[in-house]
Amino acid sequence: MKRATIVAVVVAVSLVLAGSAMAAYVEKFDSDSGSWNYGYGTGFAIGTTTWNATGGNPTGHISGVSNNLYAVWTYVTAPYGDMTGLTMTVDTKVAGVTSGNAQFYVGRGGAYFIDGSWSIAADTTWTTHQTPLDSANFSKWTGVDSGAYTLAEVLSAPDDIGIFFGGGVAGGTGTLGVDNFGTVPEPATMALLALGGIGMLARRRRGK
Repeated sequence: MKRATIVAVVVAVSLVLAGSAMAAYVEKFDSDSGSWNYGYGTGFAIGTTTWNATGGNPTGHISGVSNNLYAVWTYVTAPYGDMTGLTMTVDTKVAGVTSGNAQFYVGRGGAYFIDGSWSIAADTTWTTHQTPLDSANFSKWTGVDSGAYTLAEVLSAPDDIGIFFGGGVAGGTGTLGVDNFGTVPEPATMALLALGGIGMLARRRRGK
């Protein structure tokens, strides 16, 4: 087997192991809304998102109008599991008035943390946004947080996760489409594992 092929195989295996070991999970919305709701505020839902069988990135996705909070409520957060050390990811696309921002958030028992907002104005086609789940990127959600949990405690067992789109700091307008929401291994971790795989290959060659 050629060296380049061996390197590719080792790296691929390393990346697969990284994803499975860190329990990353991405909701693709291919068959339904994944029990997502929308509302404004916390602790309640005032409707269900619109599930669209087509038009996603690819296939299905969910969408909703401005001034809404996309959220995964307590009873459907189990697939996401422990989010420690992972990176939150989502694909978004807006229609209508394309202004304002969006933000990831994560919560547990009334404790909420939110990341810095990103402009959705350019998301007229499907655009991927990612933010590492750490203290450098997520801070207490002022005016919303009412819990005593630390970020580490929230990430270990989240019961409310989603995207804040309308009102407040975000102030997004238009209709927001959401696809491929969830967590992926942090890029730095992926790179280290890949380098580790290459190192294993080098040791193997020296041992011949």
